[in-house]
Amino acid sequence: MKTIPETSPEAPDDWATRLAAVTADADLRDSVLIEVSIGSLLRVVREQLKLEVVFIGEFIDGARVFRHIASRTEDAVIKPGEGHALDETICQRIVDGRMPCLTPDVASVRSDYGLPLYYEALGAHIGVPVRLSDGTLYGMLCGFSFAACPHLDERDVRRLEMAAHATARLIAQAEGRDVAPLVMAH
Repeated sequence: MKTIPETSPEAPDDWATRLAAVTADADLRDSVLIEVSIGSLLRVVREQLKLEVVFIGEFIDGARVFRHIASRTEDAVIKPGEGHALDETICQRIVDGRMPCLTPDVASVRSDYGLPLYYEALGAHIGVPVRLSDGTLYGMLCGFSFAACPHLDERDVRRLEMAAHATARLIAQAEGRDVAPLVMAH
């Protein structure tokens, strides 16, 4: 596993290079390396976007289930395997267009979007769909903080989209699916 320093890249090319470096170790035949690469990718995203938690949530049978999590603290507020009904989530609202991919201060708009009361504790949220190479929606790549994050902007959404593409490729590898070549759009 490569160690990525906590810096703030300005150029999308630098971001794409960092994601490619993290995912380069994932051998198509080694599920352990793939899992390590997914974890490394999430840590890079969390550090670069200065978030508390970044996760991959899979959509299964009307629920969003947390599959992979990178947290600033050892004891994350969410755990792999836990989940929520999709209709209660920001993830579903992003996918169906009822919420933007980036909400710098969720608590201030919680009632506007009809979010459950427990979202009052949330500051920022950013999320993008994770689609496999055949177009199938796997779920979401999201991050959040407990404080508002006015530093996040649309450039960060584009960065997260690059990470979601890399994530989809790793998930497909882990599941033994055909994998499209990794192409990072800038």
